Amino acid sequence: MLKGVKLLFDLRPKERPEELFGRGSELEEVLRLVRLGSWVVILGPRMVGKSSLLKVSRAVLEKQGYRALYLSLWGVRGFGEFLLALLDALNNARPLLEKLKEGLRGIRELEFGPSGLSVRIKKRPFTVTTQIFSVLGRYGGKTVIALDEVQELSAITPRFLKLLAYIFNTYPNMTFIFSGSMFGTIGTLLNPPSTSPLYGRPPAKIILKPFDRETSLRFLEKGFSELGVRMKIEELEEAVDELDGVVGWLTLYGNYVAVRRIPHREALDSTYMDGYKIVEDELEHFLEGRTNKELYLEALKVIATRARWSEIKRSLEIRLGRPVNDATIKNMLDNLQKAILIKKENKHYSVQDPLLRRYLLQTRS
Repeated sequence: MLKGVKLLFDLRPKERPEELFGRGSELEEVLRLVRLGSWVVILGPRMVGKSSLLKVSRAVLEKQGYRALYLSLWGVRGFGEFLLALLDALNNARPLLEKLKEGLRGIRELEFGPSGLSVRIKKRPFTVTTQIFSVLGRYGGKTVIALDEVQELSAITPRFLKLLAYIFNTYPNMTFIFSGSMFGTIGTLLNPPSTSPLYGRPPAKIILKPFDRETSLRFLEKGFSELGVRMKIEELEEAVDELDGVVGWLTLYGNYVAVRRIPHREALDSTYMDGYKIVEDELEHFLEGRTNKELYLEALKVIATRARWSEIKRSLEIRLGRPVNDATIKNMLDNLQKAILIKKENKHYSVQDPLLRRYLLQTRS
């Protein structure tokens, strides 16, 4: 193994191409599109490897002469928080920050200190953010901005799109790679209405899916080989069948077995328990601020066993003890699909993530 390279069963997102498994074609496509000046959206459910692909793409482009920034937007709600995430990214890219220093000194709300760039006056975050991107566009050279979990920006989508349109029109040297679920901001980016400032300029779309069975087995075999652990083929097959190709869950299982030295069956059970906490948090995050949480939860519990529209409607009305409007159900199912929590195939709806599916079945009354 190369010095400093993360093992496959390291739980943190990968950052180098030699660490990325099974995503070579997707990586090459991201790089090709960015080199041609196209903005890119990486879509997929949680734990499928979006952050790893995003970070590796950024690292490769940086080696090829691009200036690069990475921003995690999980939990970001307003432009004040977005501004802080941008400043944190700049402080983690010191050579770029040094290059921009003189231009940034012209923004009166900012100041330089021992720990880097910070906000001196916490006013006008949208304006300050725009000014920073202007400095980046003028003095940063070829720049790629990697934005992770962009669906989090739903509350500020109109102003964020306005900022993106300004950058798109003004600084062709600046390229964005977005990741997230097709909800809120990303949904509007990919399908902008005619009134949107980005109408007619949608980014290219790359969809990450869970590994197929063969790739999942190869992933586990390589991960265990790195750590000198031998597994029975029937144990690997059981893990692959139960974790359904979701690379994050396969990684967690492999970490339990090979790093923490927990036996196979106990490792799978521990993966489920940890996974339940993650999917429960994600579910609460998705439902935050929604007035019809009960409806969404009941629908997901029905869909966990795979169901048609008519079955969903009938089950919801029985469970809730009242009629449910067709338009309400359609809107709810559309939102769940955009959030990549469910998928529709051959008129059947199903829950994508195997651990979310198991969690919902356990909580079903």
